[in-house]
Amino acid sequence: MGRSLSIALVALACLVTAVAGDPAAASTPPLRGAATHPLWSNSTPEDFDRELDLLARAGANTVRVDLGWSTLEQEGKDVRADWYVEKADLFFAHARARGLRPIVTFWSTPCWASSAPEELKQGCEGAWWDRGVHTYPPVDPADLADAAAWVAERWGDDMAAIEIWNEPNLRQFFTSPDPAGDYAPMLKAAYARVKQVKPDLPVLGPAMVMSDGLFLEALYAKGVAGHFDGLSLRPFNQGRDPYDGSTPSAGRKYSYLLGVPWIREIMSAHGDAGKRMWFTELGFSSCAPGTNPWCITEDLQARYVADALRIARDRWDFVESISVYNLRNKGTNPTDRETQMGLVHRDFTPKPAYWAFRDVLAEPPSAALPPGGESAPAAPMTPGVPLLGPVPVSTTPDRTPPVLTLLSARTGPRRRSAVLSFRLTEPADAYVRLQRSVRRRRCRTGCLRWVSAGAPVRGPADAGINRLRLGLPGAPGRYRVTAYARDGAANRSRVQRVALSAPRVGGRGQRPR
Repeated sequence: MGRSLSIALVALACLVTAVAGDPAAASTPPLRGAATHPLWSNSTPEDFDRELDLLARAGANTVRVDLGWSTLEQEGKDVRADWYVEKADLFFAHARARGLRPIVTFWSTPCWASSAPEELKQGCEGAWWDRGVHTYPPVDPADLADAAAWVAERWGDDMAAIEIWNEPNLRQFFTSPDPAGDYAPMLKAAYARVKQVKPDLPVLGPAMVMSDGLFLEALYAKGVAGHFDGLSLRPFNQGRDPYDGSTPSAGRKYSYLLGVPWIREIMSAHGDAGKRMWFTELGFSSCAPGTNPWCITEDLQARYVADALRIARDRWDFVESISVYNLRNKGTNPTDRETQMGLVHRDFTPKPAYWAFRDVLAEPPSAALPPGGESAPAAPMTPGVPLLGPVPVSTTPDRTPPVLTLLSARTGPRRRSAVLSFRLTEPADAYVRLQRSVRRRRCRTGCLRWVSAGAPVRGPADAGINRLRLGLPGAPGRYRVTAYARDGAANRSRVQRVALSAPRVGGRGQRPR
């Protein structure tokens, strides 16, 4: 945690919620949230309730979840697992109660429908999912389409969209000698069936990882135009600054700033300029730096998540939805890239990225755009380069302000001191000003005004919780403290305030503003 600082000052304090922005102020993209995994076997209703609460408190209005066809119909076509349906019923009801509309990623082939070779299926005996059977496309795409239609019919009224499959351009999730050739019939079949039962429910595809323009071109060549309502992708930027406009050695596919406009150009070239893009995953991992090209510090994760959201909000009006990946860490191994992508730790305690996420959702759109970006030159992508490529050194400036939250205060013995407490997402200088409420003479309305009760105080503060000891004057009355933070790049946080009534000796104690 942050260090304690001793600052002599005249004044203050009582626990009060910090002033927050209005989440409705930022209207683009319309859907903003994060990915969770409530239907996994290790997730309890208590777990997903806590996750939904975190999203709601951050100002989100959507949550991206994965729903497994292989679990829903494990025993055969139209033979559905009651326990799984009941758990999903509960989740959708709880999400609805919090004003969150799920984006459902529907994927994973049950053994009976899988095109996996028999040496892997083994008569569907044993733990066939551990043998990768579920990653193969179905023998008959109509089986997937029928199951997707059932999902849409049962839960479609609560859903924001249904996404067909999970990263079919990555062998880890789609085992096929011809990924585009096998995925295209699945998307076409699912689109047609879902529209029969829920015409207004958006159907998304191709759910591809990275801005994979070559895969998208191959899909258009297979005739997917007209068979999806929105284009979904996961435009990760590995461990690089999202404002980095340089072309990675592996090609623009691996660049957030260059890849997304490339995908947009391909859509426009195929007559889909009117369709919107859905970022169903986008995030950064706070795994131990140096262990993986994706790994960055928690402070950098906060900055990069915030900047990636701002880029989409302020530059790309064609983005319909952003789901940060992930809301919660999947595990506790500090060197594991995949498990450390959460905005909060596995035990639900927030990282700095959660507060940055919440802060951005409350911001109004910015009129001033940072330099660089979609107009920068882009080199052609190099086929066959592995996903984990090198990370170039970024020279882009820090434009993300520190986030100051959890501002509170408590008085000490005999009202001679008070302790101001707040949280910062990064090291910065804290600026504190004390004011006292005084009553104007000879007035009937608007008689109270705030006057300075001492010189403004400045002191260094750490990332995390900080505590500042304040000297109090001993006089009873109403006080308030105004606080903000400024980092080394001169980015300033939002101003926060906390107030109290300092009672007379023997009084009843503190009273919130």
